[in-house]
Amino acid sequence: MPPVMFFAAAAALLVIGLLIAVIPLGGGAAKPTRTSVGRPADNGITPTSYSDSPSTEIFRPIDRRSADARPLTVNEVFPSGARVVPGPGGKGKLTLRGERLVGDCAQAAWGAPIGDVLRRGGCTQAVRGVYSGDRYGMTVAIFNMAAVQDADLLAHALGEGGGFVKPLDGFGRGFSMARGLAMGHYVVVGWVQRLDGKGDPQDEALLSLLVEAGGSKAVLSRAAGSR
Repeated sequence: MPPVMFFAAAAALLVIGLLIAVIPLGGGAAKPTRTSVGRPADNGITPTSYSDSPSTEIFRPIDRRSADARPLTVNEVFPSGARVVPGPGGKGKLTLRGERLVGDCAQAAWGAPIGDVLRRGGCTQAVRGVYSGDRYGMTVAIFNMAAVQDADLLAHALGEGGGFVKPLDGFGRGFSMARGLAMGHYVVVGWVQRLDGKGDPQDEALLSLLVEAGGSKAVLSRAAGSR
């Protein structure tokens, strides 16, 4: 199956399943975190293959951070139930090895052009986590932008060659695949690889894992809870 068709079918099933299963998060709106975006590192690692998608109607309730002002937390993005995820095809497992939340989004990316997009887009938070198992590795990153237009722009800019997500612990060497999804005012980036560095753009196991990486229940919960 071509990658585009794979993502369309898999993403549709994932969104439907997660929206049914998700429990909306309660609590009133809090003041958003206000920080400035510094200067990211000049150089870094990019995935071999990258694709992006703009936000969709599902996430319209959280198109603006002003309607979803409560800051993200590490425990929200990586709760106890999400610290171990199944491997491709349900075989094996990947365990969360590290996570980090920063208020200066430049610390979670590299490349001056990406720094400019984060700055202009009012990024206030970046959350990253890295998973690994016997054969596969996976990085998940979420950027908290001001509005959907900023999220769409960042998701696309990450594929333009001017910078990318700064991974934790040297992830991303060898063949790797990544996908950036704008979800309302958030950008969720999934990045996957085989630990032996092998693979190709038609690798169905990596494509399957990439869908898993982009299915942020934290963001889906906020969209469902704002309806």
